[in-house]
Amino acid sequence: MAVPLGEVSSTLPSGKVEPIRIVTKELALAEQFEAWRDFMSAAIDIELPTDTDDGFDAEQEVWNLGSMALARARMPGGERVWHHLDRHPLDHWCLVLVIPDRARSAEPELFLRSLARPFEGYGNGAETVVSLYVPRDLFRSGAATLDRLDNMIPSGPLSALLADYVLSLSRRLPELPPEAFPAVIEATREMIGACLLPSADRLEAANDVLAASLVDRARRIVNQHLGAFAFGPVQLGRMLGVSRSRLYRLFEPLGGVTAYIRRQRLLAAHRALLDPLETSAIVAIAERVGFPDASAFSRAFRAEFGYSPSQARAALARRTAAPSMRRPGMGPGGSSLGDILNRIGA
Repeated sequence: MAVPLGEVSSTLPSGKVEPIRIVTKELALAEQFEAWRDFMSAAIDIELPTDTDDGFDAEQEVWNLGSMALARARMPGGERVWHHLDRHPLDHWCLVLVIPDRARSAEPELFLRSLARPFEGYGNGAETVVSLYVPRDLFRSGAATLDRLDNMIPSGPLSALLADYVLSLSRRLPELPPEAFPAVIEATREMIGACLLPSADRLEAANDVLAASLVDRARRIVNQHLGAFAFGPVQLGRMLGVSRSRLYRLFEPLGGVTAYIRRQRLLAAHRALLDPLETSAIVAIAERVGFPDASAFSRAFRAEFGYSPSQARAALARRTAAPSMRRPGMGPGGSSLGDILNRIGA
């Protein structure tokens, strides 16, 4: 069944990120629930205890942050049952914030669930659900403690603080540029660790903050040297004052330092090709962003975005929308919740 989705985390002209999206009200009533069930099938199986002719008016947005994913869903009223899939379980935790409809007086609730463990849940009212998918590898040292919290986060100031953070993140994420995602991931890791693993070594939290700061500084350095075709990991590490191994660890959530530099060059070229005031030849734009070889630039551009530089410029000339860009590592058709969940833990 065709599901109305946006592209996976494609970059908008404003520099913000477009999530993948499903809006079931755009479908016929008889198709709405099955479309929602198909969309969620990578993580859970959902059922309605009784048939309804009223449709299933729901919507969800999912952001791929690189090493985490965040989803915000609006659910309709009525009973529903869901359970984690028994086959090929994903090895992720899911931090779930359930916000009841304003008509209900209940307070928001925070849960931690492992997608790799059996679980069955129920719902019977209109609500907003924020789900933060966290790969196990981000908390290997505290995995046993988090597993013991499965669906039972103790109430208290720390859990309330974490709930506030998750809610704030879901509201602010649409306004954040993709360059901010690495820092967001580090801040989120630190917040989860502080609230759910309060006995964790404080030095680790300090190192996380330092890592986020280094990535921000590295990003600025890379953007300042896009036109230097010889600029690479060696030069970046020297300017940051960090070892090669430290540099590679910093950029691991972004797919590696070399891949990151290459993508920033291609993104700069893409912006130029879609700028109506930019009249330079494609080969000149390629050289300006560090690609002295036009053929290599064209191959890299097509591999990154799924279309050629000339097609991007032609779209501008026709005053039509350019083809949607793909996120790093996303192949054609990689526009589903399952694609994101499989990649954030890779």
